[in-house]
Amino acid sequence: MNYILMSIRARYAKLILSGRKTLEIRKTAPKGSRENCEYTVLLYESKRDGGRGLVVGSFLCRSIRQVERMDLLEVERRSCLCREDLVAYAERPQRVSVKSQEKGWDIFAWIVENPVRFETPLPLQIVGVSCPPQSWRTLKESQAIKIGGVPNE
Repeated sequence: MNYILMSIRARYAKLILSGRKTLEIRKTAPKGSRENCEYTVLLYESKRDGGRGLVVGSFLCRSIRQVERMDLLEVERRSCLCREDLVAYAERPQRVSVKSQEKGWDIFAWIVENPVRFETPLPLQIVGVSCPPQSWRTLKESQAIKIGGVPNE
């Protein structure tokens, strides 16, 4: 099993943990296997927009796929994003290599399965992380196990 710590705004964390949001849209994804992956994603609710600054839950991700323009209707529905927000996010430059910006629409849909809301949200320090990731970061198994609440398969 691989583990990821993902920063997310409170409103999107609530949608994921309620089961309504089944795609999380990101500009990046882990290198290597994406179609047949297995990640336990721990959700850090960022302090932005009134969030708590705590790890509030987790989900299982078994597939990450690149979003193509023809998939927009499904992506809109499953990500709980309107078309305007999705397009604006996809077209907004990011601070990475010029090569990836030249390709244009480089966004990924992380498939959300088995969301688990932690009864008691936990501080980052429990997993040995002093500051939250900008988007996401990998964790060692020994770090993730300290939190518990890993989704069942």
